[in-house]
Amino acid sequence: MNNNILRTEKVKSRSQITQAAEHNFRLRDQNNIDSNRSHLNKIFVNTLNVDTKKSSDLQEKLTSFYQSLDIKEKKDNVLMMEFVVSASPEFFEKKSAKQIDEWAAHQVEFFKKEFGEQLKIAILHLDEKTPHLHFMIGTEIKSVKKYRNQKGEFFKETWSLNAKRYDPDFLSALHTRHADWNKKFGLKRGVKGSMRKHKSLKEFYAMVDKALNSDYAKQIEKSIESLETSFFSNKVSIEEVREKFKPILNNVLKQNKALREKYALDIKQWAEDLSKRDAELKEKEEVLKQRNEVYADAINRAIVDAQLIQEQQNIIKKLKEENSTLLHKLGGGDLAKKSTLKSTSQKVKL
Repeated sequence: MNNNILRTEKVKSRSQITQAAEHNFRLRDQNNIDSNRSHLNKIFVNTLNVDTKKSSDLQEKLTSFYQSLDIKEKKDNVLMMEFVVSASPEFFEKKSAKQIDEWAAHQVEFFKKEFGEQLKIAILHLDEKTPHLHFMIGTEIKSVKKYRNQKGEFFKETWSLNAKRYDPDFLSALHTRHADWNKKFGLKRGVKGSMRKHKSLKEFYAMVDKALNSDYAKQIEKSIESLETSFFSNKVSIEEVREKFKPILNNVLKQNKALREKYALDIKQWAEDLSKRDAELKEKEEVLKQRNEVYADAINRAIVDAQLIQEQQNIIKKLKEENSTLLHKLGGGDLAKKSTLKSTSQKVKL
């Protein structure tokens, strides 16, 4: 079945934007990319005039754009939305470059219609296993506020970042609209409301291991035995059941073997890619851990310095109090004595 594929992810930090740029503009090496075909990739939209040879330029240009709108960013803002659009691998089989380009242009048209000027980047990748597009969408929203004073009513435009509309209901409806848009290509929507979720690397390896090493012949044999026990009782022997279903079972096993061979390399490649990503994440976590340790050490030193300053201030305060007390004692406490002391002091000076 030729399924329409639409995935999305929230991009909440500038480092994530840079990572997306590195991938989308092919500024880093990846095992699943055929660099000999990277020249076939095509940029359909680049409204920010991003330098595709510089990984940080996308987030820098986006930052400048948001600043030009006088947007006050908040800590929890989603900076961009990234969408990936593709279809089942079978859909692209025997498709010419022109046909794939027509399919890609049709997807770009959909995103322009849905997101307008929020669409910042649209790029087609043809150097991976299956052709697909990446769309980078800004989250800037314009609102108009109404003011009233003695001179009349006034309207002021303000901009902010807001990605609240990207909830499950909106994304589900978007997926449906996108699938309808692609009916002309014979593509269909996936299962609506599917409970399918992303698997962790550990779970993925377990699934791969099970898929590549399961002995389906034994499972089918058990099914035959259960058929005899549950349904046929002693009226039909196990040999008769096996003989009756033998052509069907042989065909199933043959197809199973063919599918395992067909996807074995793909699964291995996916596993390697995930393993590499997992290693990269662990490396970044270690860097963050070391950075946090440095910050913690600096904070501790600052606390110690602050304590020393406080202790010094306490000592100075105490000395001032003692000095004041001493001066008071030396002064004698009454005006006559103070006057005498003052007169004596003047004589000494003379």
